[in-house]
Amino acid sequence: MTVPTKASLRTRIFCAAAVPAAMAIAIGMAIGMAPTASAAGTSEIALVTILDEPRGYCVDMTGSKQSAQPSSPLQTHTCYDYEGSIAVDQGVTTSGVAKGSLRFPSFSVCVVGTGVSAGSNVTLTSCGASGLKAITMAKNGQIKPRGDSSLCLTAGTSTIQGGGGSPVHLKRGLTWETCNASAATRQQWKLKS
Repeated sequence: MTVPTKASLRTRIFCAAAVPAAMAIAIGMAIGMAPTASAAGTSEIALVTILDEPRGYCVDMTGSKQSAQPSSPLQTHTCYDYEGSIAVDQGVTTSGVAKGSLRFPSFSVCVVGTGVSAGSNVTLTSCGASGLKAITMAKNGQIKPRGDSSLCLTAGTSTIQGGGGSPVHLKRGLTWETCNASAATRQQWKLKS
């Protein structure tokens, strides 16, 4: 008898139409696989402009996928959608963005958009049952905190290597900065499903 590999189990678990997504995630966790965010209703927040990372930069929680650290400031990181799904530490509730919330459903945390100033880290807090309405996303892709419309969600200028991937993943800081045309390539975002 052949012992199935994690890869073959992943294919069986996540591709079987008869297995509900929640059950597939639970089974995957039981055999040591990382849970993934459901593609339905979850998107990545990605920079519109491809900078020095061909796979793009996405808003990302510090840490690795299911081991992410919601108490740490957010960063930008290589988008994980090239792996075939949206990672739990990059997946935000798509419908929440239009309602003013950047909510990471796998962790029940939302971006804080009040009490921020230029240079502030982008932090998370518990969303509560209704979600935290802390941001606005303009048609031009700027994401602004509700507390100060002169600020924009801004990817950092410096790139450092992440902890994995092939080719290696890249990351940059993420802060609230004054909205500025000269920083537009680091301040314009889009939803990627």
